[in-house]
Amino acid sequence: MPFRRRNNNASAGVDLSSVINKGSSKIKKKIRDIKRLLKRDNLPSDLVIANERALKTLEGELENVEENKKVRKLISRYHKVRFFERKKAARHYKHELKVLKELKQKAEESKDTEEKEKIEEEIKKQEKKVHGKAVNFAYTLNFPETEKYVSLYRQNNPEDVEKMTYKEKKGLKKTEDTREKYKAEFSSQLKSNSLQVSLEEGLRHNGGGKRVYRKKRDGKDNYNNREERKEGKKNTDKEEEDDFFE
Repeated sequence: MPFRRRNNNASAGVDLSSVINKGSSKIKKKIRDIKRLLKRDNLPSDLVIANERALKTLEGELENVEENKKVRKLISRYHKVRFFERKKAARHYKHELKVLKELKQKAEESKDTEEKEKIEEEIKKQEKKVHGKAVNFAYTLNFPETEKYVSLYRQNNPEDVEKMTYKEKKGLKKTEDTREKYKAEFSSQLKSNSLQVSLEEGLRHNGGGKRVYRKKRDGKDNYNNREERKEGKKNTDKEEEDDFFE
């Protein structure tokens, strides 16, 4: 009997090739079919084991598909604000880097000890500014695509805040806490050089002129297959430049 290679996406004894990477509706139908089958009495033990394994595989696959749908929806919804904020954050970061570079060059060229000490003090202050802008840029590059994007620059008018209800103020506080939580996280990752998307990579894309393609932590693409990638691309708004959030 010739050797038959097993599909890596299928469980032993159950052919899943007709549903894997074919969309959520087919996966859900197959899950229902398997659950009905498992309810039968006197089902051979080997079939029970095979179908239970297949069910577990399909449930995991469905979870991935649903997560990818959520990601595509959020990418489409927050595409513009993320794009413009990346552009602005990149511009501010590059400006502060340029100022720092000029100060360092000035310190090297200075022959006056007192003047050099003053410049070095300015350099220390400027390095803090650079770090702050770097954190902002890292935020726009690395904010999770699986969550509703919290704007980095859009701030509420104090007068409007005063008019808010208790529930609205509570929601605003939660939003601000989320922003600060991620800024602290990305600041730490900057220091440890562990950002998922580095500042250098972000600058290569001109601060967001093109969405930086990222992979999941497990190494898999954000989209399960070619059809989903096409769908995600269709849902992405046309990028355009503007003085948004200035």
